[in-house]
Amino acid sequence: MKWILRILGLVVFVVVIVLIIGLALPAKTAHTRTITLKQPPAKVFAVLADVQDMPKWNRNMVKVEMLAPVDGKETTRQTFRGGMTMIITTAVSVPPAHLVRELGDAHGPFSGSWSYGIVAVPGGSQVALTEQSKIPNPFFRVMVKIFGPTKYIDEHLQDLAKYFGETATIR
Repeated sequence: MKWILRILGLVVFVVVIVLIIGLALPAKTAHTRTITLKQPPAKVFAVLADVQDMPKWNRNMVKVEMLAPVDGKETTRQTFRGGMTMIITTAVSVPPAHLVRELGDAHGPFSGSWSYGIVAVPGGSQVALTEQSKIPNPFFRVMVKIFGPTKYIDEHLQDLAKYFGETATIR
């Protein structure tokens, strides 16, 4: 019986420590990662804007379903590896330079946006992807910290480069 109480006490202790760490982490964050591609901005923008084809090249995306527009803006239900689904709205689309997609469920475990900035550089394009996120749950903040706050941004940019037959150097 004592060993059960000790194990239970250890579990409670670990949960409290994780909660304290999570509360110390900021709920709102912004991270920007950049790659340079040998493609013109219009070509890069076209691939990023074609959300229905993303599952063909994005390793984390399984399926995209087109939904009725919200306030006249393209809206999709995106299913990701592991079964997680999100409602995503294209908030801004200014070809070939700027694209913003927002997470439509403000009551989920996190909310935010991905903003793409695409500029011409000698020999191609520079693509900057900025994630702005709000994670109210302190346990999810700890998970993001453990797995790396730019993990999905980095993988997305690597997959974009791979789509073009290139290797991404992420900065």
